[in-house]
Amino acid sequence: MSITTRSSEAMDLYQEAYVIATEVVELERSVSLYRQALEKDPEFFMARYQLATHALFHNHEADFRTHARAAIESRARLSKGETLLKRALESWLEDPEADVSTLGRQLAEWYPEDPDAWINLGFFYYMHKNYTGTISSLEKAMLLEDPDGMYSGPKLAIVPICMLGYTYLATGQMNKARITFDEYIHRNPGEQNPYDCMADYFMAIGEYDKAFDNYMTAFRMDTTHDIYRQRALNALVLFDHQGK
Repeated sequence: MSITTRSSEAMDLYQEAYVIATEVVELERSVSLYRQALEKDPEFFMARYQLATHALFHNHEADFRTHARAAIESRARLSKGETLLKRALESWLEDPEADVSTLGRQLAEWYPEDPDAWINLGFFYYMHKNYTGTISSLEKAMLLEDPDGMYSGPKLAIVPICMLGYTYLATGQMNKARITFDEYIHRNPGEQNPYDCMADYFMAIGEYDKAFDNYMTAFRMDTTHDIYRQRALNALVLFDHQGK
C-alpha cells in the first residue's frame, strides 16, 4: 500500500517513528516524530492516522477525535489504501466500537502480499474484540515478514509479534503466547520490550519469580525506564505472598 506525502522530510520522520514504535516500542517518542512529520506536511494523512489510532487504542477519546477529523479533512490526494483507512476513521468517529473489519478485509484483498494490510486488519479485529480474527491476520503478517524481521514499508504503530502474543494470552492460549514471546526475544535480544512481554506472560501464569527476572532484565538495559523496576518489585511482592 502506497503512502502519500509531498515532503521527503516528512516521510523520513514517519519512517523513523515507525522503527521506534515497532523495534524500541517507545510509543511517546514515535508520537513526537509523527507530530514533527506533520509540521513538514500538515496534510500528511498517514501521520494523522497513526496518531488517531494510537489515541483510539489507548482510549484517549479527545485526541482520537482531533486527529481523526484532521485526517479525514486532509486535502492530500490519497492512495486507494489510504482511502479505505479514511473510511475506517469515519466509522470510528461515529462509533468508537464500530466493526471496520470489512474495510480491513478489503485492504488485505487488494494487497495480499503486503504485511501492512494484514496488520491493519488484525488491529481492526482487535479493536472489535475479535481475537480469532486478530490472530489469523497477525499470523499471516508474520509469514510475509522479511528476513531481517522488519516489514517492507511504514506500518501501523504496533509490534505484530507482540500484539499476537498478548492476543494469545487474552484467549487463554498460554503455550502459543510463550512460544511467541520466546521468538520475540530471539529476534530482538537487545531490546527491553520483549522481556517485558515475557514477564507479563509469567505474571499471567503465576510464576512471579520468573516475571521478576524478566522485568529486571528489561530494567537493567536502560535504568531510566523505572516502570520495569516497579513491575519487578510488584512481582517480587506477589512471589513472597505466594510462598506464605
